[in-house]
Amino acid sequence: MDPQSKSSIAEQGGVQSVARIFHLIEVLATHPAGASLQQLAGEANLAKSTTHRLLGSLVALGYAMQDGVSGKYRLTLKMFEISSGIVNSMDVMSVAKVHLERLAQRTGEAVHLVIRDAQDIVYIYKTESGPMRMSSRVGLRSPLYCTGVGKAILATLPPEEVREVLHKSVLKKLTSRTIVDDDALCAQLEEVRQCGYAIDDEENELGVRCVAVAIPGPRGKADSAFSISGLAPYMSHDRIRRIATLALETRADILRDLGLGPV
Repeated sequence: MDPQSKSSIAEQGGVQSVARIFHLIEVLATHPAGASLQQLAGEANLAKSTTHRLLGSLVALGYAMQDGVSGKYRLTLKMFEISSGIVNSMDVMSVAKVHLERLAQRTGEAVHLVIRDAQDIVYIYKTESGPMRMSSRVGLRSPLYCTGVGKAILATLPPEEVREVLHKSVLKKLTSRTIVDDDALCAQLEEVRQCGYAIDDEENELGVRCVAVAIPGPRGKADSAFSISGLAPYMSHDRIRRIATLALETRADILRDLGLGPV
């Protein structure tokens, strides 16, 4: 075998190893309390020997740790330290936090801040005020099409970009209420544009309703949004309207502090 062919094979093997270790990191991220070697190997679809070797590398580099009693593996805060440098650099994050905390206090519900990543949204901040605790968490990824925050963001995009996002998305029913028809979604986005806020009516998670508002940039398009989420029985239509009014006021405060709205 010539040296060039050997180099190409080695390069392919290196790419495969990198892909495997990042996939394993993603699986670890879904188990904040830790998971066993066997469980991680199964969910990552890797051989136990390969999983053990990759975990060993992550532990050695400080990105994962193994519990001495249970033997379970979990990610360390070193992963957060890397990502926090990106998150903290975003003006919207630093500006919005104080306003979202106040909103959570005023509504007594969970408030989330998200950013768009291609066809998904990623939760970057969460604050809760009431006694109920939502299952959502910072770092969670969800599709744009079935979340209130996602629809709020989509409503700020031009129609051709919305169609492109929906074309690239795998539209599937996460609950019986999820809208998976392009035309129905586009019609709902027009309603969002008219009223200024979006609603997730148990479309992403049964039993949970959300009111969401996008945070547009200087040109009107939004890459971020926030939502107020509560248990469906307590999120009546009248209460949703009252919360939406508070949300729109909060957005105006955030845009003002970002220098994008009236002082």
